[in-house]
Amino acid sequence: MNQLIIIAHPKKDSFSQIIKNELEKHFIERDDQVKIRDLYELKIDPVLTEGELKFNKEGNICPDILVEQNYISWSDQLTIIYPLWWNAFPAILKGYIDRVFINGFAFKINGHGPEGLLKGKKVRLITTAGMTEESLKKSNIYEGLKITQDHGVFEFCGMEVLEHLYVTEITSLSEEEKQKEMDKIISRIFVKNRVRT
Repeated sequence: MNQLIIIAHPKKDSFSQIIKNELEKHFIERDDQVKIRDLYELKIDPVLTEGELKFNKEGNICPDILVEQNYISWSDQLTIIYPLWWNAFPAILKGYIDRVFINGFAFKINGHGPEGLLKGKKVRLITTAGMTEESLKKSNIYEGLKITQDHGVFEFCGMEVLEHLYVTEITSLSEEEKQKEMDKIISRIFVKNRVRT
């Protein structure tokens, strides 16, 4: 299986990066093909300009975006790892989606409304957050992210959302607690979902 991991965290020693490293290792161990797109390392430009919109509308695609679309086309499954900032994607990831998941590649609008063009692909989201699970539930953030991210982006584009995993209170976890969270993620992906991948 072709696994594409997209990570959006600027710190190389972040828990998000640790998750990425562990998943890459486990995917390789089961003979999956793995490619990594570290948006900060790549210095992805998140700004969709007026000129690029016009360029796209004329049927053209910027070379840097074509590279990213080719990675997505290659993949069978995407894993997107990012911290929750202001109850949303980090700006670099939102901009990546704005520029890469465009009309004609990820979806199209026909006479019956939008149609997802990435059918057959699966996606998993892993979000780290400083807030407690209780506060995220109380603020309806889980439900909000399900609507705006899971459904509003990926299902809209025809993809199957396998799961959206959260690691909460990330800034206050001890190293031992982080390891337990990592073990839970690995167990969830490589044991419980073995049949689905």
